[in-house]
Amino acid sequence: MRVISGKYRGRMLKTIEGKNTRPTSARLKEDIFNILNNYFIFENKTSLDLFAGSGALSIECLSRGIKFAYINDTYKQILPIIKENLAKIDESNYKLSSIDYLSLLKYLDLNQKKIDLIFIDPPYGEIDYYNQALNYLKNSNLLNNYAIIVVECEKPIENEYINKFVLLKHKVFKNKNLYVLRLENDS
Repeated sequence: MRVISGKYRGRMLKTIEGKNTRPTSARLKEDIFNILNNYFIFENKTSLDLFAGSGALSIECLSRGIKFAYINDTYKQILPIIKENLAKIDESNYKLSSIDYLSLLKYLDLNQKKIDLIFIDPPYGEIDYYNQALNYLKNSNLLNNYAIIVVECEKPIENEYINKFVLLKHKVFKNKNLYVLRLENDS
């Protein structure tokens, strides 16, 4: 797995085998960032990856100019891999954590942090994670106006959760659904 573009382009990233991390395939990662390029400017923005796996999506964002990345995963065995992948990246540009995703969302919200881009790709089969995260995001003050939410999931998400946002793109792959959503400015 490599960084696709930006200042870390070509950097090799490590991961671990198994179903606990399910790294985003190179093809899907390329699709995600091609879609994002149509709707999002990376410079001086903040990202959050709730279920980071190897950290590849956050590192890709940092490579493309994201100012700060929150990187989170509760799978303890992947944390040394994420740290290794983050080597030689200025630690003032990211924060790595390993806490429950809802606890992290609440913590960031309570501390008045603002997020411009969020990735939600929890373990497959955990549909409640998507629904709870999207519901929390819509009812919180965590997202900046016009924030982008990228969701990867095995099964389609129920409309009641998707309809809370503007659907920019829904793409179906062989065993994955990709949603790119936007929070619109309410004012």
